[in-house]
Amino acid sequence: AGPLVPGDMATGLPLFTTGDFVSHRKFLPDKEYGEALDSIVKGCTDLLVTGPGPGPRVLLGKRKVHPQPDWWFVGGRMVPGDTPAGSCARIVRRELGLDLPHGRFTYVCSACLTWAMREQPPRENGTADVQVVLTAQLDESEAACIALDAKEYDEWAWVDAQAVLEGD
Repeated sequence: AGPLVPGDMATGLPLFTTGDFVSHRKFLPDKEYGEALDSIVKGCTDLLVTGPGPGPRVLLGKRKVHPQPDWWFVGGRMVPGDTPAGSCARIVRRELGLDLPHGRFTYVCSACLTWAMREQPPRENGTADVQVVLTAQLDESEAACIALDAKEYDEWAWVDAQAVLEGD
């Protein structure tokens, strides 16, 4: 058995590892990934990005793809060897064009999600996730540099946090 690794202690989620883990991740074509999704629950991180301005605001993006082709947080699946903060840092770099250090992320909550649809065929088989939600506060200069990934999102907006909590 290996030690607790302090690599993600900023989020309050320790990483336990045995031996010298080396990721062997690879990109799976849609057919194989769809078959895997029929048999596993995937791990995802979603990031509740908060920004400067009057009152608490959160960043939402209007996604183009399933399982949630609507307004949602920035996020995506974890890959082998990721910590939640490491996953969020990678996703923020890809989806927002920002480089945030792991220590900027704080744990919010975890949840189990099931979705009726997914992007990979057969789409109607849906997918299931274990979600870890983290948060990061952006300053004005970072918020001004957001460049949302056009392959993933149609648009984005800063939304009043209370409106999100109320489901508006």
